[in-house]
Amino acid sequence: MHIPSIPHSLILLTVILTATSPSSRAQGPLNPPGAPAPTMKSLQEIWDKVGTLQTTVGTLQTTVGTLETTVATLQTQNQTLQQQVTSQQKDSAALGLLLANANIVLPWQISTVDSGNGGGVGQYTSLAYTPAGQPAISYWDNSNIRLKYAVFNGSIWTSSTVDSTGAAGVDTSLAFTPGGQPAISYCDMMNGDLKYAVFNGSTWTLSTVDSTGVVGSATSLAFTPAGQPAISYYDITSADLKYAVYNGSSWTLSTVDSTGNVGLYTSLAFTPAGQPAISYRDDTNYDLKYAVFNGSIWTSSIVDSTAGDVGLHTSLAFTPAGQPAISYFDMMNGDLKYALFNGSTWTLSTVDNSSWVGTYTSLAFTPAGQPAISYYDGGNSDLKYAVFNGSTWTCSTVDSAGSVGNFTSLAFTPGGQPAISYYDDTKRDLKFAVRKPFVSP
Repeated sequence: MHIPSIPHSLILLTVILTATSPSSRAQGPLNPPGAPAPTMKSLQEIWDKVGTLQTTVGTLQTTVGTLETTVATLQTQNQTLQQQVTSQQKDSAALGLLLANANIVLPWQISTVDSGNGGGVGQYTSLAYTPAGQPAISYWDNSNIRLKYAVFNGSIWTSSTVDSTGAAGVDTSLAFTPGGQPAISYCDMMNGDLKYAVFNGSTWTLSTVDSTGVVGSATSLAFTPAGQPAISYYDITSADLKYAVYNGSSWTLSTVDSTGNVGLYTSLAFTPAGQPAISYRDDTNYDLKYAVFNGSIWTSSIVDSTAGDVGLHTSLAFTPAGQPAISYFDMMNGDLKYALFNGSTWTLSTVDNSSWVGTYTSLAFTPAGQPAISYYDGGNSDLKYAVFNGSTWTCSTVDSAGSVGNFTSLAFTPGGQPAISYYDDTKRDLKFAVRKPFVSP
């Protein structure tokens, strides 16, 4: 910003000429009646004030120049930092792929994120990575009856309260906005409402999405291609599967499936074409179902009805080729199962059948494009992880210290390694496991 200077001589000459010109005398005296006539002293005072103003202007110009330099320096430093973060993430991802291709399996590093001191903290977990590449978790604090959020800063976990009104915070689902801020869908048990929380950089903004009847359980949050939040959930009052999407000013609610008692264990994801799709349980017929929006209507179909009682704890994700895939629990046989659509039919396979396994499933795809699932082994009370290598599933135990592994949520680090948030039922703590050669998450 440039503020032009005014020469002293020009200002003084203007004052003198104005005061002595015939036109000014013809118009009458410059001074109000009774005011003293201008003197050399008063003109000197004007001169001094002009000098003071010019000094102030010069100081302001110097300050503005300094600020502009500082801003430019900060912008350069920020760009450099972003480039360094991007470079580190790329290097980490390349290392992860290299290790995976070399069939090198890293050890699991397990840490406690939040401790309830016996009161119970860490149920209904949902894990996602921040734009800066750090893990973040939404979860229910049963000890203090509240919704909480934890994020890793590179050295320690920081936990904060999101909503402490009533009994709000079960069935959480975490995702990051296009602007990089965390957002959470969850159920307010006290009022039977579906709620949504979003962080603005300093505080959480809480809003009620649906309050008609008892609603909001089994929530799943994702962002539309246009960057708006969308939520699938179960309407307990009407026993229907419902879908809510924000249009920029208000929420639009719609019923996806109302045939029987449907909509438990929902999982929401967007197709490559940008349309919402949901996996869920048909509790009337004990089936696994899948619904997809075509731009005008929802179409629901049965994925698995063969075992007699299937479709619990579903998790939906799309393959790199754009086909829907679902992990779920087969309660009839006590097995973990996986369903993959090939464009015309669903292919069903058993992932793990070792003694009542497969609840609390969470599905994600590895950087190499293979499906991976975190889940609870109820027979041994362990947290387990399964990954497909292109021909067979490899199942392994992640944590077996006590009764651990409920409420799992799986995501991959920027370096391509699996990470899982889960509940330790023995210690009643929120825990985090990641495959990494280093101690930190």
